[in-house]
Amino acid sequence: MKSKLSKIVRFFLKVLLASVAAVLLLASVYVAYNTPLTPEVRKLSKDELRTYTECLDTNLSEPLQFVADKFDNHDVVLIGEMHWKKQDVDFVKKLIPYLYQTKGIKVFAWEFGASDFQNEVDSLVNAPEFDRKRAIALSRRACFFWNFEEYLDIFRIIWEINQTIPSDQEKFRFLHLGSDFNPRKLRSKDPAIKNKEMLRFFYDEKMGRIIEAEVIKKHKKALWYSGAHHAFTKYGQPFVLFLKTGDVRGGQYLYSRYPERVYMIVLHFPYLGRWTLLRLLLGGELTFTYGFRAAFDQIYREYKKPFAVDAKNPLFGDLKDNHSYYSFDRWGGLKLSEFCDGYIVPGAISEMEPVALVPDWVTNDAELEEVKGILPAEDVARIKDVPALLKYIEEQTGWSRIKKIRNLGEF
Repeated sequence: MKSKLSKIVRFFLKVLLASVAAVLLLASVYVAYNTPLTPEVRKLSKDELRTYTECLDTNLSEPLQFVADKFDNHDVVLIGEMHWKKQDVDFVKKLIPYLYQTKGIKVFAWEFGASDFQNEVDSLVNAPEFDRKRAIALSRRACFFWNFEEYLDIFRIIWEINQTIPSDQEKFRFLHLGSDFNPRKLRSKDPAIKNKEMLRFFYDEKMGRIIEAEVIKKHKKALWYSGAHHAFTKYGQPFVLFLKTGDVRGGQYLYSRYPERVYMIVLHFPYLGRWTLLRLLLGGELTFTYGFRAAFDQIYREYKKPFAVDAKNPLFGDLKDNHSYYSFDRWGGLKLSEFCDGYIVPGAISEMEPVALVPDWVTNDAELEEVKGILPAEDVARIKDVPALLKYIEEQTGWSRIKKIRNLGEF
């Protein structure tokens, strides 16, 4: 009996050791596969820089016109940003009236507002007078910490356009695609409340459905503005091992149904480091790197002005990223043409500036209590007054990181 029992024990020990060895082997292969052999940054030669800048001179590279021309053959142009970069929002602020004036585009859709308040947004941008306080209130209700002046400016820009459109003509539409953010429900101890709110807050498919219903099916054209991850179309983000996140992004929803009618543009930004997911899992901080081995920053310094490139142009489309999170699980690197359709460089990473905080975001006790009403009880306990709330709000965003991460070193 003892002999039989010892054989069983030895068998299970062998199975356990074999399993551990297999896991270690898989992990080693995975690490080796995802460790690039190329340098993180490659300095371009003078001849290479000349080739790139000459290509920009002979192709449409002026960013505003570049985006406008994409509407000749597409219904929806998606622009994805990092968030909080002043250069990006300033570009979009110029782009909205430019598209209206040159192409008659009358729909601007963005992630940074809740579709729940769409009727109120419509009323605000069509009112006889612009109501800044009402615009702030709408933004604050949608996302209590999205208190940035440059984003708020877009309400006024669209209102100003509508003031020029006769009352008997179709007005400019400001579509809000997101859901209002309620951290108290997201951190609820009641699983039913928490899970329901999480499903509601993951709004990618919802964004795609709104654009499908309000733009594509109504035979209109729209500019979509969101974080780059929400705007991805043909590109799939890495997840775990060799799996991707799947078709879960708003842009992917549209692309899977209307591949010829959408065009996705990335606004230049510092990329997440290659091992971002592992760092987050281990409780570490985010790290950043130059995308595409710093080629775009070097070209910008040589060209000395903002530019846009179409990824179908092989000179740019074949540029490879080997060191960021976006090229994870790709032994040969990620081509620009696989990442996006177009790429715009409003400025160098070293020149990044954060957007400005809204000074009158919360001004009285009623507004203070409104925000505290959606915060977790443990956070409310430390918010005694408006200055304390504003300090708390600053802690909830990556806004303050912009100046810290812009210095990635020279190439």
